[in-house]
Amino acid sequence: MDERSLPPSAPVAVTPVARLHRDLASVRDLWLACEAQGVCNAHQRYGWMALVVEHLLALDKSEPLIVELRDAASGAPILLLPLAIRRKAGLTEIVPLSAGVCDYTAPVLAQPAAYTAEEARRFWLAVRAALPKADRLRLDSIPHEIVPGIPNPLALVDGIQDSALSVSGMATPGPADTLAARVFRPSFVKQVGKTRRRLEALGTLSFEVARTPAEVDAMIDQLLHLRLARFRKLGRFDILSSPAYGQFYRQAAHEGLSGGSAQVIGLKLDGDCLALMLNLVHRDVAHGILIAMDDERARNTAPGLFMISLAIEQACREGVTYFDFSVGGQSYKQSVGALSRPFFRLEEVYSLRGHAMALADKGAEELRARLKSNEALYGRLRSWRGKLRCLSHRPAANTAPDKPRAPDSD
Repeated sequence: MDERSLPPSAPVAVTPVARLHRDLASVRDLWLACEAQGVCNAHQRYGWMALVVEHLLALDKSEPLIVELRDAASGAPILLLPLAIRRKAGLTEIVPLSAGVCDYTAPVLAQPAAYTAEEARRFWLAVRAALPKADRLRLDSIPHEIVPGIPNPLALVDGIQDSALSVSGMATPGPADTLAARVFRPSFVKQVGKTRRRLEALGTLSFEVARTPAEVDAMIDQLLHLRLARFRKLGRFDILSSPAYGQFYRQAAHEGLSGGSAQVIGLKLDGDCLALMLNLVHRDVAHGILIAMDDERARNTAPGLFMISLAIEQACREGVTYFDFSVGGQSYKQSVGALSRPFFRLEEVYSLRGHAMALADKGAEELRARLKSNEALYGRLRSWRGKLRCLSHRPAANTAPDKPRAPDSD
């Protein structure tokens, strides 16, 4: 069933009752049933969440908190909300179950329903009553829709605020062969054509989707190598500097071969990877989450933009009708023709320590905004911070990876 093939149903008034789970296994069957019959963003699929818990949650000093809502009268499931409790420096915080690899904060709905603000308010009261004691709750990256056409109840609760972050995406209706002319901006189509001609003058181009474990490993190796090398050159930190994150994405790509959401695609020049992307796909929505390119080999050709155009067309061929460009307002997204929408955030403070934490975060955000007004200074500070973070995540000299791989860079 495709949640976008049917109009959202008008939910019957329910009285929600919440149950808290501290592990994913206890709600696995329900979670998978909601994925199949209800509404789920790719970032909240069970397989993706299970990998977050397995590989990353301990590094984030977090533990899972899954809130299950059911109708008190019928016992019918309403939703699952993946959260986590994080303890750091004597403070306890309720956050999304993410560890930095989930671009969206949203529940998994048991049915494709468009809930009202009043229903969302009652859901949230039930959720909050089930949560353990904490100093603060902070949920970032809340989209207004879970998937296109299905509202996110979290975006309707009292106290929701605009976020400084935004997200971009575009509709990609078929057929794929005429997609570029129909939905891309004319200037982008012109740029892509120019890039294609320049690259074809350098050698033989090919577009590949990883279909075997060996192809996944080879392409993930190159993605890590090219991405980390580029970030190191820019003096910026990337989360992939931590080996655990590289292993997380590798395992996700392997699971994508047998029903998982992750897919690795690549643009090759004379058989060598020139640009690569890791996408998440769930039903008819695709999310571009990682991209890497070899700027040195194909200077002044914009291989990344060409890769993005190929990725969108490939997704369209596979039945995708909406392509999400993830978080951030980078100019290339608008150049393609994507539309930007704001994120929301929800913060609740429960103690004096939580209040101090919130004030410190607000002060840091205001300082960051002032620094950004001085681009030269902000660039230098960002470079220094990136180098320090890279050093703090560098593996020990006597630590060997599980398998030989290309040098990490971002």
